[in-house]
Amino acid sequence: MALDFDLYGDRPAILVVQDNRFLREMICDWLGGTGYIAHAASSAHDALAWLERRRFDLVLLELDLPRGDGISLLRSVESKLSGTPMVILTGAVGYDDVLASISTEVPCVKLGKPYSFFALGLVVKAALSRTSRGRSSESDFSAPASS
Repeated sequence: MALDFDLYGDRPAILVVQDNRFLREMICDWLGGTGYIAHAASSAHDALAWLERRRFDLVLLELDLPRGDGISLLRSVESKLSGTPMVILTGAVGYDDVLASISTEVPCVKLGKPYSFFALGLVVKAALSRTSRGRSSESDFSAPASS
């Protein structure tokens, strides 16, 4: 059963599903520094466990995951997401096939690789602007000097 409360106040909660540990930690640290609550999942199994425990305002999903790929994860969590925006992080050529394979209840946008933190911030802000919690966020999206 997902929890519908945020122990951290009104900050939007983002689930980062990324198998690359370095990139996952870097994204979570960056999101935390811009005012979000970031939770990390290294696999589809980890992501499903998080989605059972709480509700997220946004999911950042790497499509190429070990032990259960991102497309399978998308299909299995549609009902848990119910309108939660999702940003798909991918270099996959067949992205349109991915969107065609899931329902319109999961609003998805693609951020192709490689991407900068500035671009990620713009996409996160746009995706969250569709939610009531995202509209109340005043996060700064300036890109780090090293990106």
